[in-house]
Parts: sequence; C-alpha cells; structure tokens
Amino acid sequence: MEYFIYACLVLFVIINVLAWKQSGGMVKIASFGKRTSKPENLSKFQKFLVLIKGVNLPCKPNEGDPLTHGLQYEKHQYKGSQGQLESWYIPRAGSTKVVLLFHGYVRNKATLLNEAVLFHKLGYSCLMVDFPGSGDSLGSHTSIGYNESTDVLSSLNYARKTWPQKSQILYGFSMGAAAILRAAKLEYLEVEKIILESPFTTLLETVGARFQAMGIPPYPLAHLLVFWGSIRLGYNGFTYNPIKYAKDLKSPVLQMHGTLDRRVPLVRALELHQNIRVDKTFVAFEGCGHESLATKEPEKWRTTVDNFLNDADQAPLRKAS
Repeated sequence: MEYFIYACLVLFVIINVLAWKQSGGMVKIASFGKRTSKPENLSKFQKFLVLIKGVNLPCKPNEGDPLTHGLQYEKHQYKGSQGQLESWYIPRAGSTKVVLLFHGYVRNKATLLNEAVLFHKLGYSCLMVDFPGSGDSLGSHTSIGYNESTDVLSSLNYARKTWPQKSQILYGFSMGAAAILRAAKLEYLEVEKIILESPFTTLLETVGARFQAMGIPPYPLAHLLVFWGSIRLGYNGFTYNPIKYAKDLKSPVLQMHGTLDRRVPLVRALELHQNIRVDKTFVAFEGCGHESLATKEPEKWRTTVDNFLNDADQAPLRKAS
C-alpha cells in the first residue's frame, strides 16, 4: 500500500510538471527554435515529444504585406498591453468606415490579408493589428485573447482618434474573435457592426480540443494546463468564457463558422450565437474547418459579409447618456 501511494505521488508530480511545461509553451513567445507544427500535422513520435517537452512557438514574422496584393498601406504604432503595437492601415478612397482586423492564436496580421483584400474591394478601409508578441508588435507572451481584449480597445480608441470621420467595424478570427467578445465585457463597444469568425467558447474547451487533436483524452491534462496557465498569466482561465461575453454585445453581429471545425464544434458555436441579444446572423460554411473561410470559400465569404454590412435595418444599440 505504501508503494502504491508513493507511485501515485510520483505520477501526480510528473503529470503536473508536464502540464506546467505545456502551459509555458502555449503562452510564452519563444525567442528561438523551430516552430511546433499543428497537432494534426505531427507524427505519433512528434506528438510524444511535444507532450514531454511542450510546444515551441517563436514569434512568426509577417509574410507579405498589402503591397504584395497591390494595396498601398501605412504603418501605425501605438501603446498596447505589453508595449508598442504595430498595425497596417489600408486606406480606401471615399470610405466612411474602417474595419479593424484581429488575428488568431500565435498568428499575425499578415494571415488576414485575404480578408483585408476582400473588405477593401467591398469599399472599406482596414486597420490590421498585430497582437503582442506577434508579427511586429512587442510582447513576450499571449494570454489567448484574455488580455488581448485590452489591445482591441486600444486599437479601437486609436482608430477613433486617428480617423474620427470614420465609423468602426470589428472583425476577429478565432482568438481575435474571443478578444472582441471579452472587450465587450470590459467596455460598452459602440461600433457599427461586429464580425466573429470561428470564435471559441471557453478556454478550457479550446485547450481540450488541442489535446484531442493529438489523440490524447483532454481530462485531466486540459484542466491542469489551464490551472498552471492561470498561475503564469495571473487570471482564472476557468472563468474565461467568451460564450458568456456574447450577452454583452451591443452592435449587430455576423458569426461565421465551418461545419467541420474540430477545434470548436458547430453545436457550441450555435450555443454562443444563442447568447447574442442584438440583431444577429449565423452563416455555416459547409466542409470548412478551423481555417480562414475567406481563403477556402472567398465568394461565399464576400457575399455573406457584403449582405451583412449593407443591411440598413440592423443598427447598434446606443449607450444611454
């Protein structure tokens, strides 16, 4: 019996050490080394190594810029949660609106160039933002959208001050969408419209989905990873639930989601949508996973977004004075 207790204690320590290392890898922006591939692209042996060593996620530089798509742009810098944020502003002649674009987990603003090009063709100026530690923005870690929500607010305030004649539209993919949702919890988001693409519902579920993608049961590792990640980042990850923040949105919302999304099942995306209390539209993209829907289905994406943004019957709630 004594040996059994010791064995359980040793196993408990080992599991927690692994969870601690995993949590560090998931939130810390590495300074060097090869970037860990997506779980779906790893061999069984590579998955084992990742489980033991943790992931390695160095800052991914922006590949390409608006000029590679024939669009003139300006670089803008302003203060964010971890230092200077950098963004690209793509002007559109005659535009009275600017779309603020927020990227996904450990991605960067260049990964949203296809979306920005389509917004520009539809007649909108664009402000493409690098979250802290991504692309050209300063930062040493990611909080998976929690603290990035304040960067959404900083970007929104910057856009209002820099282009006061333009109204604002918010667009976010995955973590970017989750950051927008938490920003709505923090402040009254008085913007014209909001577009959420593939938002995750809770931090615990999105962490669990990564283990499932590796063929590993999420319990108890996902819970331990969120626990240790919470200690690293200084917030309670178990209460980080964008699905609940959806109730705080005050502007018309378009939500888009792939029917084959394995990171965020369609049924959970629909549950998030049910929590939205303002004018809302949900569009499912058949055969698409957790990926850029604009890249996979550009015509459907463009038509969906165009119809939503030009629906004059949808108007944001105004804050009581």
